[in-house]
Formats: sequence, C-alpha cells, structure tokens
Amino acid sequence: METTKGGTCRKFRFTDRAIEALPAHPADSPSTDMEYSDTETIGLRLLVSKTGRKFFHLRYRMHQRKRVVKVGEFPCLSCRAARDAANAMKADISRGLDPLEARSAQAAVPTFTAFALNQYVPFAKTRKRSWAEDEQKIRKVFMPEFGSRRLSDITTRDIVAVHTKVRRDKAPATANRHLTLLARMMALAVQWGVLDKNPALGVKKFPENNARERYLKADEIARMLEALATWPNRSFAGLVKFLLFTGIRRGEAMGLTFDRVDLENGTIFLDKTKSGKTRTVLLNSLAIEVLREMETLRKGTHRYVFPGHCKDAPFVNPRRAFNLLCKKLKITDFHFHDLRHSFASLAVNAGASLYDVQKMLGHSSSQMTQRYSHLSDHSLRAAAETVATSITTGTR
Repeated sequence: METTKGGTCRKFRFTDRAIEALPAHPADSPSTDMEYSDTETIGLRLLVSKTGRKFFHLRYRMHQRKRVVKVGEFPCLSCRAARDAANAMKADISRGLDPLEARSAQAAVPTFTAFALNQYVPFAKTRKRSWAEDEQKIRKVFMPEFGSRRLSDITTRDIVAVHTKVRRDKAPATANRHLTLLARMMALAVQWGVLDKNPALGVKKFPENNARERYLKADEIARMLEALATWPNRSFAGLVKFLLFTGIRRGEAMGLTFDRVDLENGTIFLDKTKSGKTRTVLLNSLAIEVLREMETLRKGTHRYVFPGHCKDAPFVNPRRAFNLLCKKLKITDFHFHDLRHSFASLAVNAGASLYDVQKMLGHSSSQMTQRYSHLSDHSLRAAAETVATSITTGTR
C-alpha cells in the first residue's frame, strides 16, 4: 500500500468519511495536488489541491493512449455517485466511446440563446416574412426557459413543459405555433450537425377548434354595402368591399400597390403572401369597380391602392373603423377575417368547387379549404340529381 511522506495512504477504498479526513496538499510541495487511487473502482482517482478542494477523475486507456477525464468535485459528488459515473464511463469505453471526446463535443454545443440569435434568426430572416414573430416568441417565451442551457441538454420533457405552459395562457392554436417553431429550430440543429436528434419529435399538438363558421348573410351584405357606399373614409370603404369581393387576406390588400394592378386584364399580382409564394388573383367586376374608384381618388403618385393618413403609407389600422361599422349595422360576432370566409361561402354556394375555392383563396393545400366542404353538399346533391335526370331521360 502506497503512502505519502506524511504517512497518508495513497491507495485505499474510497468512502465519504475517509475523503473528508484527507488533508490539503502541502503548500510547499512542487506538485500542484496529491493523487489518491480507489481500490474498489479501478481507474478512479481523487486529486486534492493545496487549498483542500477535492476532485474525482477517471484514468483510462483509449487507442493505446493514456487519458484522464474529470468526474466531479467532492462533496457535491458523493463517493458512490463518483463510482457510478466512473463505471458508466468505463462501459462507454468498452464500446469504443471516448468520454473525453464526448465531453469536448458537448462543450462545443451552443446554448439555446446563442443558437437561436446567432444561427436561427439570421437564417429565418432570409426565408420567412414572419421572422420577426419568430424572434418575439424566442425572446419572450423560449429564452426565459432555455436561455443558458446547451441545446443538447433540452429534452422532450422540457419541450412538452413549455408547450403546456403556453397553453395555460393562450389558445391551443397559439401553443401549437410555438411548438412548431421549436420543432423547426431543433430540426435545423440536426440538419446542421449541432444535434444528433430532434427532441421535439413526437410531441403532440393540442386539439384545435379555431375554425369559425360566421359568414355574412344576404341581408347583412346588402346593409354593409349600403353603409359603405356613403362611408366618409373611402379608403376604408374600398378596403372592406375589396376583401369581400376577392377573399384575399387583409394584409395582402393593405400592402397592394398600383403597380401590381392590371385593370385591362382584371388581375392583381401579390408578391407578399402568407405562404411566401407569389400569385395572381383574377378579379370579378365588383372588385374592378373598387379599384377604379381608388384610382380616381388617388392623390398624386401615392403608390398604395388603399392609402392611410400618412404620406405614401397604406391603411394600417382598420379594426376600429370596422368594429364601428358592424356596431352601426348591428352585425354581431363578425371579425375582419370573416370577410374572407364570407367570400368563400358565397363562391361555394354559387357552385364553385373546393379546388376553385382553394385557388381563389391562395391556400397552399386543400386542408384549410375543407372547412367549407359542408357548404358544397347542395351543389353535390344537385350534380347527383343531374346524373339521375340524365339516366331517366335516356331510358325513356
């Protein structure tokens, strides 16, 4: 059994009590610390510094090279915990995995904040029109939860927890949008070699029931158009009518400029859409009438079709005026976005197919358009009856 010059055994069976009794390494010693070996777990060492701090290390061989990896500090890490950690590392070594290399790789993984702000946000800026919304979610929700943690330390349970936390204060759809963003960030981290796997995979979204079934009735449309005909703010009146006549999104209409309007061919070109894809919208006669009126009212070279009060700026806050309009007409439970739904319902009831409606609304897939499927039942029934009539006529 090895002993130090002072008579302390250099090899012994580690116990918490025995380690607590070890003295600090002599201040006048040429070495920086004293090393002790555990007789129970081969390779487990304890280094005692001149200030009395004590650290567990594991000595091992990998590819014919001697290596040392830190296990932890005593007493934060007990003797039993140090043995468990050392044995786990030795199990990895037996499988050809180097714990020192694994720890170096772990240290190279960025924190959530560093990855989000230095890698994800710059990437999103070049590809998403809504990148600022992503950054807001990151700063307000994710950074307080994950900020200083390394990306590889974030678990599926952590993601479920933050998803649930958002749901406590927000609607299911809002919580799900946060989950989608987090899953996308983790997927990119995997794609870029920062992570080995995506911890957000398999996290289930909350059921959503956000589809509104509020459409303008015929009498409500008549009253609204009558009120808009004499509404003082012609820009607002034109905007509301244009949304009802085209079904495009409010933001698409407010950002519409005259250089994107082709009255000769009855089209407008949208270069900024929710999906990020450009599209051309075919206009009906009522929508063209609105554009002609706005062209007549155009002041100088103002580029926006529906101008705001500020010079060369679009109409930016129509919600207050819209609420006033609905209140005056006693139209209840009706939102600005419901103008788009009303257009779709009118199209379906007029015999348009769901495919036609999908194209008119600019939906990237048919999933969103399916909410109007029940409205097309009468059209399908009429078509089926046409077949029946044809058969009956042909067999007479």
